[in-house]
Amino acid sequence: MNLYISIEAISLLSFILFSLLCFTRIENNFDINKAVYLFSLAFLAIIGMFHYIFVLNFISNKLAVITSLLILIIFCIYFIFSVFSYQFIRLRVFFIPFFLFVLISRFLIGISSNDNKDLTQLFDNKFLVLHIITSLFSYSFITISLVISFCTYTQYSYIKKMKYNKIINDFLPSIYESEVLAIKFLYLTIIFLIISLLSGFYYFIETNIELIYFFNEKVVFSLITLFLTILIILLRKLRGLSGQMVFKMVLLSYLLISFSYFGIKLLG
Repeated sequence: MNLYISIEAISLLSFILFSLLCFTRIENNFDINKAVYLFSLAFLAIIGMFHYIFVLNFISNKLAVITSLLILIIFCIYFIFSVFSYQFIRLRVFFIPFFLFVLISRFLIGISSNDNKDLTQLFDNKFLVLHIITSLFSYSFITISLVISFCTYTQYSYIKKMKYNKIINDFLPSIYESEVLAIKFLYLTIIFLIISLLSGFYYFIETNIELIYFFNEKVVFSLITLFLTILIILLRKLRGLSGQMVFKMVLLSYLLISFSYFGIKLLG
């Protein structure tokens, strides 16, 4: 447990460094500020990988393992998009409270874990592995889309109130660019959510479990989330949706998929 706390302490210090760098000016061209920022982000992902390996081998509580893997995936996705998209980097300030929340959640789940069962069998079946990984990717993408949508919502609010805010005006991309990014992540959410549902379906077939048990609460909420996400994209294309409405609908989708993946497990 001392090693676990040490890893979490290093994560916290790395997060503090990342947060401070978020308020430095980063230009589109590659300079020292951008290099240090990306390095701090990569370091967070590396620490996340060590955290996941430790939890998998020494804690082995299912929720702790899945949460640690989810946060590792989110950090990796965030790093990759930060490397290739300058507009994505400009949203960095809005990810500070989100990253703080997930790191605190990971720590609390880790220290409260007392189940020492070996969970490596979770990764024995190829369809189950694909289902778990794609589920976490879909959750990561819709989470990032939610943060970006909230950014757009905030931008709209300040425009309506005719208020000046230095972060809103100097750090963030335009409303249009934020909306485009949010929709792109919704597309990725749909793709991975479909793969997740199909792989879960084939896992049920392979294990000879009656298909009636496949349509449980988790699958039902996932299907509702899928249809709602597709509806957001269709309505935006056909009728046009304001950034505020997109945020509210993405928030609803996020709550549904969160309850699907974690809420039912916690209630159970």
